[in-house]
Amino acid sequence: NKHAYTESEAILNQQIQSGAIEKLAVVIGDINGLKYVNDTLGHAAGDQLIKDASEMICQAFSHGAVFRIGGDEFVILLQGEGYDTMDEVIAALNRTVEANIKEDKVVVSIGYAVLTPDDRQLRDVFERADNMMYERKKALKQMGVKTRDV
Repeated sequence: NKHAYTESEAILNQQIQSGAIEKLAVVIGDINGLKYVNDTLGHAAGDQLIKDASEMICQAFSHGAVFRIGGDEFVILLQGEGYDTMDEVIAALNRTVEANIKEDKVVVSIGYAVLTPDDRQLRDVFERADNMMYERKKALKQMGVKTRDV
């Protein structure tokens, strides 16, 4: 949850500032269409969408720390094996998401960023990942994903 993420963020910020971390990635996941589902099918269906998205994210990022930080937003922190397999995992997840569009199943927009020597805090990496996630959200919308407006 958000509180657990905030605690992890504080610890990682100390490690970043001391130079103790070399490999760290932040992945942002945002469920597409939650408001649409809530408005058209009801909150029970919206709750199921959140559960389905959570399961998808947790399975994909089994070597990361997954946090739900908002109604439809997740943060995944990747180090070690999670960091090393990130590209393959994200590519596989994106393929699943794109297939899910056609089947009207859960769609999650993913953005990610890795720690660079210029980063002074986790928020720097988070912001780049968040920007990438919004770009992915736009691309998925063009592929036919339901949004708040549709």
